[in-house]
Amino acid sequence: MRKNINVFLLLLLIICACSSGNSSENSEVEIPVDNSVLATVQTNEAEDVAVQQASVWGKIVSDGGSSIYERGVCYSKTTNPTYTGIKKQASITKGSGEFKADLTGLEGSTLYYARAYVVNKKGVAYGNEIGFKTKDPASPYLVFGTIKVAGAQDLFFDVVLKEHGDLSIQEIGLVYNTSKEPTVANNKIARPTVENNFKQRISNLTPETLYYIRPYAVTPSGVIYGEEFILSTIKKGNFTYSFNQNGADAATVTRIKTAFDKAVQYYNNFTSIVKHVTVNYSPGTLTADANFAGWINMGANSAYQKAGTAMHEMAHTVGVGQHAKYWELMYAGTWHGTRANEILQMMTNTPTAIVKGDNTHFWPYGINGAHEDDGSDFLYMMNALILQGMKSDGMPSN
Repeated sequence: MRKNINVFLLLLLIICACSSGNSSENSEVEIPVDNSVLATVQTNEAEDVAVQQASVWGKIVSDGGSSIYERGVCYSKTTNPTYTGIKKQASITKGSGEFKADLTGLEGSTLYYARAYVVNKKGVAYGNEIGFKTKDPASPYLVFGTIKVAGAQDLFFDVVLKEHGDLSIQEIGLVYNTSKEPTVANNKIARPTVENNFKQRISNLTPETLYYIRPYAVTPSGVIYGEEFILSTIKKGNFTYSFNQNGADAATVTRIKTAFDKAVQYYNNFTSIVKHVTVNYSPGTLTADANFAGWINMGANSAYQKAGTAMHEMAHTVGVGQHAKYWELMYAGTWHGTRANEILQMMTNTPTAIVKGDNTHFWPYGINGAHEDDGSDFLYMMNALILQGMKSDGMPSN
């Protein structure tokens, strides 16, 4: 009996001891203490500053006792840029705590302020503020091509956008006037698209008049003008004709008169040739023929009663295949004068182009047959311009 009592007392002591040790009233919970603070960061001077971009390095001096989970650069056109404004996260980070942010899309010739920033558990920390100015944007650089061509009422230019610059080009073209330094407020010809090279024709001008011409480009910074060139239109030609109908029917008369009226218009607008010729309806002539004395025969073949044939025969009356100077300059199959070749090269965008020919005809644009007469403005204009070039090279028209 006594043995059982002792065992009971022992168990009771054990139960009491366990109950006392698990009492919530006597337990203590350890609460961790947060000793972290804002990080410390410095901002270095900007590098690789260009028109629209710059790079800024920062360096973490202290993480403030907690992990850094973002770093970069805040920037603006006003002082004290902040995290809530414009910022760029770091593109490069180093184990030494250094990091770099590449700032892009900046404006040229503009002062910016920047601060490196880092973010840790405590918030955003900023470095010292720096300032930098983006470089001045380079302007477009426009120049004229070497060769210019003049008619009595038209001028032709090649324009080259030699350097695009740093500015976006919104419009490009030519301005011209009879006084120096024309602007877009004077006479402007805008191109439908922005091109690096283009040919521009200026029409409806006054003969024998000096014009000032400049290429231009419109940019966000304003209008940029290229070099100014001065060129005069030539004296208007005075090519006239009389017509001997010689019994031709009304339709034939109309075709021949229409052909020569149009041909004379081109010669008078694109050459300074002064000459009178006599046009004869000659049904016995196979196609057409002419001589330097100014006598032109037009046959009965209606395919040759067109402006192209009229211009071809008019060219004979001013020396092509008819004058010693033509034969002197057209030998070994090519024209050895300078100006006619320059005109062909410039107008066709072919720097190596040469007027070719034989003792009687020249080509291209000689319209040596009805099959070459496509009725185009360019064909007729080129025929007249090459004749004007030959005249400048020394071939007389009378």
